[in-house]
Amino acid sequence: MPPKKKKGKGKKKKKKDEKTELTIEDKYKRTMEEIECLKDELAARSEIARRSKNTADRMKERMREAKEEVETEQQNKLDISSDLTRQYKTMQSEMALRIHMLEQTVNKLREQLASTEEELKKTRKERDDIRREKDEIIAELQFKIDHMESAYESVLHDAFDRMAIKVEDARARWEMESSEIQEKNKQLLLEFGLNPLEI
Repeated sequence: MPPKKKKGKGKKKKKKDEKTELTIEDKYKRTMEEIECLKDELAARSEIARRSKNTADRMKERMREAKEEVETEQQNKLDISSDLTRQYKTMQSEMALRIHMLEQTVNKLREQLASTEEELKKTRKERDDIRREKDEIIAELQFKIDHMESAYESVLHDAFDRMAIKVEDARARWEMESSEIQEKNKQLLLEFGLNPLEI
């Protein structure tokens, strides 16, 4: 800041000789004015420097806080990343274990299915064999029944024929015996003097 210059008071009429030097008092006043100007400038610059320092301190504090926030955020990110990595690895391990267990279950079920299919095939064969044997037995029994029916029919016809002959023989015999008995009774009645036709 340029030194202040006083108007009017500081100026005196020029002496006749312009080359004459300033007096000591003028130099002192001039120097004091320069000192005051420099003091004012120094005070102004000190104030600017103080404000700048305060601003710098505030900015440093804000920078420190921002740095702490960034570090905290980075630590949080690291923690989250670590936790997610751990969870991912745990999930991957659990998934691998589950896949392994499911594969074992699938293999076991396939074995059971193969065994069941084999057993079903065997059961169907046994059923078909039993059905075939049953059909053969039924056919054989039906044949025997048919044969027995015809045999029984023949036996019955023979028995009825023999019975009819026996009945006919018995009837003839009874008729003959009856005729003989009637004849004897007639003779007896005649001997007693009775007429059989009247009785």
